[in-house]
Amino acid sequence: MARVISIANQKGGVGKTTLALNLGFALSQMGKKVLLVDIDPQFNLTFGLIGMDVLNYAENNVGTIMTRESSVEDAIVEVRKNLHLVPSHLNLSAKEIEIINAYNRERRLEKAITPVLPDYDYVLIDNPPSMGIFLVNSLTTSDYVLIPLELSYFGVIGMQLMFNLMRMIREETNEHLSLLGLVPNKFTRQTKVPALRLRELRETYPDAPLLTTIPKSIALEKAQSRGVSIFEFEGDGRAAKAFAKLAREVVGIVEG
Repeated sequence: MARVISIANQKGGVGKTTLALNLGFALSQMGKKVLLVDIDPQFNLTFGLIGMDVLNYAENNVGTIMTRESSVEDAIVEVRKNLHLVPSHLNLSAKEIEIINAYNRERRLEKAITPVLPDYDYVLIDNPPSMGIFLVNSLTTSDYVLIPLELSYFGVIGMQLMFNLMRMIREETNEHLSLLGLVPNKFTRQTKVPALRLRELRETYPDAPLLTTIPKSIALEKAQSRGVSIFEFEGDGRAAKAFAKLAREVVGIVEG
């Protein structure tokens, strides 16, 4: 049965999609069967993986499986061996109103993807930068939360909002939700600020697992702009090595 991991942070621009894509690739390279679920109306993960083919999935996407207009089996796209995708779509924002007004709205994603969970080792959910119904569905469905963050003042302080939401989810819809860890992203040694924020992060949240730090990398930006993983773009670079290490760390924690 798959372990379901939400990659989430209510703050935008922290690298959620980059983390989902490259962690998914790294896990698939380890022989794990991975399903990526793009529940972000901006559909950056979907566009990064399948480009303009996103237009072909108007009737089979994460929104239509949540409104029960299609099945998850019909929505799954094979990206490569061991790596599949449930795409987002341009019409996902319009589906939000329908989902908000639906019965048992917090569990629409959970019920939609449950039939295929035995087919995968990991399900990674890429979330929007907001605290709406899509993020609530994602956290209700998940076993773990992985939180990427930038090492800025507001990035560190903003963690409390995510922890508050996780506590609410545990109380209301998913008592088994756990924090897998924090992933400091876009780290650079060119200034002292990131290192200072990293120390503050450890001091402010001493019980939060701090996982592999991902370096700031032009190669990562170029890889994403070309719709490929860092492993395909620069497999021997610092960023690829960091994501490979993160994947091993995730497997070590989740699988013991």
